[in-house]
Amino acid sequence: MKHIIFLFFVFVLSSSYAQNESKQSINKDFKTTENKIKYTDTRLFAQCMFDIPNQSVMQELQTEMYDNPNIEMVRLDYHTQRALIITANIEELTKKDFISWFGEYASTLYCIQIGVYGVDIMQPYPFINCK
Repeated sequence: MKHIIFLFFVFVLSSSYAQNESKQSINKDFKTTENKIKYTDTRLFAQCMFDIPNQSVMQELQTEMYDNPNIEMVRLDYHTQRALIITANIEELTKKDFISWFGEYASTLYCIQIGVYGVDIMQPYPFINCK
């Protein structure tokens, strides 16, 4: 009887170990695939200065921008009149496209900088030699 119980526990433990190894192998492959997706997923940034005289209008614009599937993050700062946008799911961002996201306030943008997020250096605020 002792031998049967012993064999039963050995069987259960070895079966459990095999399942854990299988799960780790699957998770390891998934992480590799996930890393490849993240590695090839280019995120861009765009920053600028703007002139929006009303804070509630600026907040509405920020909400509209979040509805854009190409925008991952939006920061519009009323006090400094500075915008920072991080993109998602696009490989290229032109100045014309970026400006169009501001709708009727597109003509108020200046000091525009566009680059690859995490690669290019963002100009620190306050922007120098820029009007």
